[in-house]
Amino acid sequence: MTRDRTAMTIGARLRSGDVAILAAAATYGVSTTVSVAALHTVRPADLLAVELLGAAALQLGAAAVTGRLRWRGCVPQLLLGALSPGLTFLLGDLGLARTSASSGSLLLAIEPLLSALLAVVILRERLGGRAGLALAVGFAGSTMVALGPRTQGEASDSALGNLLVVAAVLASAFFVIALSHHSRTSDTRNHHDAASDSETTYDGLNASAWQTTGGMLAVVPFVAGSWISGGSRLGTAGPAAWAACVGVLVCGAVAGVAFNRGIARVSAARAGLLANLTPAVGMVTAVIFLSERPAPLQLAGGVFILVGLVLILRTSRALGESIGLTPPAATADSTTDASAALALSGSREPKLD
Repeated sequence: MTRDRTAMTIGARLRSGDVAILAAAATYGVSTTVSVAALHTVRPADLLAVELLGAAALQLGAAAVTGRLRWRGCVPQLLLGALSPGLTFLLGDLGLARTSASSGSLLLAIEPLLSALLAVVILRERLGGRAGLALAVGFAGSTMVALGPRTQGEASDSALGNLLVVAAVLASAFFVIALSHHSRTSDTRNHHDAASDSETTYDGLNASAWQTTGGMLAVVPFVAGSWISGGSRLGTAGPAAWAACVGVLVCGAVAGVAFNRGIARVSAARAGLLANLTPAVGMVTAVIFLSERPAPLQLAGGVFILVGLVLILRTSRALGESIGLTPPAATADSTTDASAALALSGSREPKLD
């Protein structure tokens, strides 16, 4: 009975974070396909303006109406937002305007690997055995999709587009590490601060609202310069193009909130592994909605990616450890309630009272 109750507790604590990261990953995959559809008509600066300005207004409004908008701690979130969605969306939209949705989606398979490896190197997180296997399987799948032949219909400068997408992925990977460290530091501080109130609690909607605002402010010079030099196509865009732009806006807003909610509950390395779902969803939606046809090698890579996801989701560790990931300072005594809370919140150096 005690063991069943403990298993249920572990599942409940991990399920919300896992589901949030997976929801964000799937939504980002859909967003990649919708972005390419929009960029068939509008310019990258147009799409940036719609998705970031609209998402910032939507999230700030929702946070204000629900009473969750907090000025305290907004500056670090604004700076994080300049990295992602700011730089990440800028490079991504420039790249997706030059390559296919399936190629762009499959290149996103690099991000989970970079995030997981950076988490190990920078945050000193240690991969458990099954998580290491999941990383290896995911790497194999990513290699297969990256080395696959180009899809038909790619632009002549698709190589440049692919490089821009890779640069966006690198920026996003660093964002994951920076956000994970910031959110866990805030969450752990609140765990030990008996006097903390709702104003200091890390909140996904509040964080995402400020990050999107920071990203919007960061790309204003590019958007303004692009419109001055080449104008905008939003005025001549039809209903379908506007629907695609709004779809990207909604996807970005929803995925941002979901990711911020999840990253405070799972480790950065695990979030990177779970994000393997993004390229698979992007590839499937590109095939269904844009009639793109990935090569068999790319499809096989997608299967490997999904297998890696199954491995990491089926990993089960004792209470006091993130599933598949072991904090570097964890000891045999880390099954106590105090150290378990620290481990689940991603503390690098849990202290036993």
